[in-house]
Amino acid sequence: MLFKKLLDRLRRSIWLYPVLYSLVAMVLAAGVILLDTDYFFDLGKIIPSLFLTSTELARSLLSLIAGAFITIMTFTFSTTMVVLTMYSSQFSPRVVENFLANKTTMKSFGILISGFIYAIMTLFFLRPANPADGALSATIGVIYVIIGLVNFIVFIASVGTYIQAGNLIDRLYERAESDIIDYREQIKDYHHVSDEAVAQLKEKALIFSPDSGYIQEIDYRGIYQAARESQAIVRFDKVPGQFLTERSPIAVIHFDDEIPIEESLIQRIVRSVMIGQSRTETQDFSFSIQKIAEVALKALSPGINDPNTAIHCIRQLGLLIRDLSQIEQGYILMKNEEEKGALYREGYNLNLILTDVFVPIIHYGHKDILVMREVMKAYRHMLEKAPNRNKTTIYEYARRLRQKMDGMSLCEEEYELINREFEEIQTRMA
Repeated sequence: MLFKKLLDRLRRSIWLYPVLYSLVAMVLAAGVILLDTDYFFDLGKIIPSLFLTSTELARSLLSLIAGAFITIMTFTFSTTMVVLTMYSSQFSPRVVENFLANKTTMKSFGILISGFIYAIMTLFFLRPANPADGALSATIGVIYVIIGLVNFIVFIASVGTYIQAGNLIDRLYERAESDIIDYREQIKDYHHVSDEAVAQLKEKALIFSPDSGYIQEIDYRGIYQAARESQAIVRFDKVPGQFLTERSPIAVIHFDDEIPIEESLIQRIVRSVMIGQSRTETQDFSFSIQKIAEVALKALSPGINDPNTAIHCIRQLGLLIRDLSQIEQGYILMKNEEEKGALYREGYNLNLILTDVFVPIIHYGHKDILVMREVMKAYRHMLEKAPNRNKTTIYEYARRLRQKMDGMSLCEEEYELINREFEEIQTRMA
């Protein structure tokens, strides 16, 4: 799990592509320098003279190429900082990492930095063994700068797409939807167990968190495999995205009295939990949902006052939570009927998700009747696929919103907008 954590951190690092591309540029520069100095063979006998230049012309071209890369790089970094500032101020600080994690952005940095490194290295070592021979380094540099310019245009087009609120919301929605589908595929072959049934299990040993931070990833299959080998029943009481303090209980082991608790089982369970100082979207689709909710809250703030963006966010949130509402609340039982070992993994709580997402939106946007009508529509959409228990939870939130609207001074037309949606919800509950 430690190796996976390091690999995940490297994958999300902004240094990944710049370092890789810079290494490639160094290798390329070293190869071209050796060719220009006739280290392997006479360059003029192999490559047509059309692609070779004099040493002085090569120096001039490489100087221009290095300057061009620096200029483009400066403009690219400035544009990136403007985009990051806008993301943080107009959308949410949490969506900044989405732009930095974009491969187009990171590859642009990598190509520009590596191009400058190539030009400087070849310019410094440009010393042909025979002054009469031509140099290949300038030709490669020209090709490199053309690639850099094309990539710069792609970067600008990408920035123009990314700064649009609708595109950002759609990308967050697609990521959350994909993660929810994966989550449902993972649990479809297992049984759901109610909280009441799990509460009847007798606790034998508690397992505590080794560190403070957010749960970034949980290796459920690894925990299940350890439980099977030890013939133990493990109850894991946390989900990805939750914040832990050191020594917080994260799991419980249930054993028969005659079977001792193995220390190796506890260690395997602890190692199966990846804890970090920030939330990630690897397994935590609720983080993507939270980002959409934060964009909606930012749009409802007096400084921005963009209710249309908030409405678009609420529509997407309603569709995402509708897919989640199909899942029964409680625990997911991972167990083979022929074996004693089992894992009870806690599922996502619909009640908590609704509270985290819609309570802040209602609090800050209750004065906008169109926004509240969209929230009521979102509740109605959730009822389409929800089982009876989840329907009751959703209906309770809709009823509270209806009561909140009753306490406000609304005109008859505004009341009608809310009443029409609430009556539709009541019809679906019948």
